[in-house]
Parts: sequence; structure tokens; C-alpha cells
Amino acid sequence: MIKRCCLITTLLLLAACSSNPNEHKPSPLPILPAKVEQVSLNKLQSWTVGKGFNKPNEVVARLARQNDTVYAASHDGTVLAIEGVAKVRWQQKTKLAITGGLSAAYGRVVTATANAQVLSLDAATGTVQWQKTLLAPVLAAVAQTDERVIVQSNDGKVYGLDAATGNTVWVYDTPAPVLSLRGYASPVVFEDLVVISTATGKLVALAAQTGIPQWEVRVANSNGRSELERMIDIDGDMLLSADEILYVASYQGQVVAVDVAEAKPVLQWQQTLSSYRALSAGVEHVYAVDDSSHLVALDKTTGKVVWKQQDFAWRGLSHSVTANNYLFVGDKDGYVHIMAQSDGKLLGRFKVKGAVVDLLVNNNQLWVYTQQGQLRAYALPSN
Repeated sequence: MIKRCCLITTLLLLAACSSNPNEHKPSPLPILPAKVEQVSLNKLQSWTVGKGFNKPNEVVARLARQNDTVYAASHDGTVLAIEGVAKVRWQQKTKLAITGGLSAAYGRVVTATANAQVLSLDAATGTVQWQKTLLAPVLAAVAQTDERVIVQSNDGKVYGLDAATGNTVWVYDTPAPVLSLRGYASPVVFEDLVVISTATGKLVALAAQTGIPQWEVRVANSNGRSELERMIDIDGDMLLSADEILYVASYQGQVVAVDVAEAKPVLQWQQTLSSYRALSAGVEHVYAVDDSSHLVALDKTTGKVVWKQQDFAWRGLSHSVTANNYLFVGDKDGYVHIMAQSDGKLLGRFKVKGAVVDLLVNNNQLWVYTQQGQLRAYALPSN
């Protein structure tokens, strides 16, 4: 019990230190190109989703999409479904402390909470289908198959729930180090497998139906004398390409590309880089935001650094998204920056209300979600 209390105290101190605004001075806004060369976006519509995520250290629920509908949630339990850019399809006030990002698939919208609840809603109406209570909070978005909801809770346990009832079908336990970041990457489903990450730098593939392990591969190695130096969490969401290459980033570790098409995974390349943000990809590059808010483009085939944009250092960047030939990333001051995918050149920016916490591309639109619960849709520029 004493060891557990010391660990909790240590984690609280680490959180306090990492949120100290004086620890690193954010870079000033970089200079924009001449106005005639700038790229701008037209705002289509905006909404307010509950009360947002305004309390310190609240984990923000990621947006989700299915067909032409975008789903958003706030920490006060509000879930909003927006069809196209004009119609609020439904709003459900669950009154639950939502922390796990949304997952929309198979006619369901599933989310999770800081109080260890998993909630399934009907995607068409917002009606609650079932609610399940686990043993620990869930901070990452769940994954889904037609018959299973896969949940990784903050104690490292992975649950396979019956998608129709929420009943537990299987449980898989992952080892937990003494110190780790708060959260996990969302599980990734492909074919009949689900790939989960561990706080010890491994990927594990489980049979989605049964939870039986199929393979595992180490993608990060811990180094250093202290527990803090040996933290190698995989917290940013993994990225699965159409040709079944899985791109993974770890904190104090590296970005790796793993070929998961065969029975045994094959490591394609690795590049030293520390990140806890989700990765994004364009035609030729994978994009990562490192823990200093540098934006790095890596060659998809070799992993070599193609360019590194350092003008946003310590501006608290969100993850990036790609569309057409452009790259978009938000920051904690409410700016969304527009860059060229090819070389990282800054092409434009615009301001929203509150820190940018999530970006989503859907139906040739850029969706921007802020910590204050403001959700905006913009028309994407052509190439």
C-alpha cells in the first residue's frame, strides 16, 4: 500500500511538472508567406458539444466518423451526432465522465469513461444499447468488430466484450511497469485480429473472438537508470495502412513500421523519435509530432527523415491529419496550421476558440475540435 501511494504521488508530481507553462517557452507564431500565396479554408458550420474538456488534465475523447456522420463527445457526457454539415442527427446526454474516444462502426457508437464504464449507443438514434462497468478507467478509444467491442483499460487489461450485450467474453492482462504515461493507444483491428500495445514497448496480436495471443513483437526498448528514463509507452494511436503496414510511435523510443500481413510480423524500419501523439500519413510520408512539438516527416518505405518542421516547438501541438496535398495540425493557443506535405512549408493558419485537441478529415471537410467543446467544419481546399 505504501509503494502504491508513493507511485501515485510520483505520477501527480510528474503531471504537475509537465503542465508547468514556464518549463519551456513556446515558439512565437511563424511568419506566413505573402497573402497571395496563402491557403485559406471556408468555415461551413460550428457547434458546441456539452461543456468540453475544461478541467486540468482531463483526457479528451477523440472524434469518430461513419459514412457522412461525425460523432463528438464531451467530459460531461454529451454525445453529438452530426450528419453532413447541417443537421444534428441526435444528442445524448449520458451524464457520464467520458474519457475514452468514440468508436463508430457496425451501427454502434461506443465510448468509455473515467469511472470504468463502457457505453454502447445506437448510431442512428443515440439510444443506449448497453452499459458495462470494468475495474479501471478507460482513456483510449475502443475498437470494434461485428461481434466484439475491444477495450483496453488503464490498468493494462484488455477486454473482449460481446457487441450485442456488453457481457465479458475474454480478458487479456498486459504487464504494467512502475511508471508509465496516462493511457494507451487504441487497439487496431484487421482481419480476425486485434493488435494492442503495452506500456513495456510491445505489440500483441490477439484473436478478436477469443483473446488468444497470436504473436507479439517488441517495438521499443527501455534504457536509463531511473524508472522515468525507462518509460517507453505507446500512447499515440497506431496507423494501419491499406497494405497492412502498422506504424507505431513510442514515448522516449522510436517510430517503427511493422509488416503485419504475414503470420509473423516483420520489422521494416525504425527511426529514433519520442512521441505520444497519433501518427498520420500521406502518399509518400508518415507524419509524427514529437514530444517537443516538432513535426517530422518520415519516408514510408525507409523511415528516413525527409523534413523536420521546428517552428512550432513547445506550442502543444495536436496530432496531424492529411488531405489532398496539405498537412494540418492544431496547437494549444487555438491555431490550426496548414502546411505542404512535401516539404513542411507553412501555407496558412486560422484561429478557433480554445486549444485544438482533435482534427478529423471526412467527406472533403476538416473538422476541428477544441478543449472548450467547440466543433467546427471547414471545406478543404483543392490541390
